Amino acid sequence: MLIHFYQDKSFPYGMAAAKRRLCYIKGLKAAGDDVNVIICNKVFERGEDDGMPAKGMYKGTPFCYVCGKYKHPKRNKLIRGLEWNLIDPIRTFLYSLRHIDKGDTVYVYLYPLFLQTMILLAAKIKGAKTIKEVCEHPGSLGRKHKLRPLTDWIEFHLIMPLYDGFIAISTDLEDFVNKYKRSSAKVIRIPILVDPEPFDIDYSGMQSPFDVPYIIHTGTMHEQKDSISKILLAFARLKREYPSPCKLVFTGKQADSQKCKYKTQIGQLGLTDDVVLMGYVSDEEILRLQHFAALSIIYKSDNLQTRNCFPTKLGEMLMSQVPIITTTIGESKHYLESGVSAYLFEEDDEIQLVNDIQEILSKPQEASAIAKRGRDVALQSFNPIVQGRRLSDFIHSLEP
Repeated sequence: MLIHFYQDKSFPYGMAAAKRRLCYIKGLKAAGDDVNVIICNKVFERGEDDGMPAKGMYKGTPFCYVCGKYKHPKRNKLIRGLEWNLIDPIRTFLYSLRHIDKGDTVYVYLYPLFLQTMILLAAKIKGAKTIKEVCEHPGSLGRKHKLRPLTDWIEFHLIMPLYDGFIAISTDLEDFVNKYKRSSAKVIRIPILVDPEPFDIDYSGMQSPFDVPYIIHTGTMHEQKDSISKILLAFARLKREYPSPCKLVFTGKQADSQKCKYKTQIGQLGLTDDVVLMGYVSDEEILRLQHFAALSIIYKSDNLQTRNCFPTKLGEMLMSQVPIITTTIGESKHYLESGVSAYLFEEDDEIQLVNDIQEILSKPQEASAIAKRGRDVALQSFNPIVQGRRLSDFIHSLEP
């Protein structure tokens, strides 16, 4: 049996989605399964390059951009739209008919309805099992439009019942899937996954990139997901009430020092000299920044997206043995215990957040012990080999 991974994101390099796929592949291969990766859409602009071919092998796993890697120029909006919404799904369908065999498993990590329909149709024709990954609540994604209630209804009531199995990243998403799946379909809950191997680095010859303690935030800076404005407000309060040297460091695409949408707020709060917008940095530099950081704040406010998701960056920070402060919103509270493996607070409790930051900065040994126990949680619960065995058993238990 071959497990076909269908996705509309880049491979093997990318953000959290790509890292999760790599963890799955590592775990499934350790369990004795074979995997290949199909990227269903063009995902790169002209001039962009990740150094990988459109078809090849990555660490023994074959992958293929079945519609090519590069989009048409941005001025060709009509062609780009036609390809994304119509032509690429049809190409993926034809490719699937040629490459899927009876008894294979088709794993789907994407959301466009027509593309899902084409993949499901090909899988049903060829007698393959189908699995849908659910890492976000579909209702929290995409732009709001007049047809959204209709498209949601189609997905929930017509598309979801066609799958034989589901992978849910959180308890709330497992409940959501159970509401709409057909009765014979199965669900497995698999949390965030973090490969320990990249974190096994000798830092003895390295120095901290800053000469003062700093708070690190990596990845996206979306208000709905990351509550950056609330982090900035708490940091400003910290600087007023505890005026000791400390910096707040952001990395990632949205942390561009010229274009960051939070620059105005940073200036208004008087934090220009204390907030560092590093922008994109290498994976190696991310690991160094995390290793030497005093702490990280993962602030999830209460909304549909945050109640259902489970942030990969949490696992990465835990694996880096960084003291974590996070809210009680979402899946984290099922794995972390406040004062034992992390610092948990209720959203909008700015006073508690500031107190937690100050406690970590003033008691680094106690914070380090909590961070070590947090890393133990990551090693035990977010291990790709352990979870890969569970996923493999789940896949083999499915019936098309």
